[in-house]
Amino acid sequence: MELKSLKKKYKSKGFAAGCSREVIERGAQQLGWDLEKLLTMTLQAMAASEDTINAEMAAEQEELGK
Repeated sequence: MELKSLKKKYKSKGFAAGCSREVIERGAQQLGWDLEKLLTMTLQAMAASEDTINAEMAAEQEELGK
């Protein structure tokens, strides 16, 4: 996902509806970041973990299929 897309979705009330935008924004402030930096860092962390998560999911699906 691109930052531009995430920023657009973030504004939608339906996106991550169970999460408080206020808490997210306060967390960014506590880190000394603006919201854009928080979203960027989150996307980078998710991208860095993508291969591991996909491998774990594939292994779990394979195990369930046995």
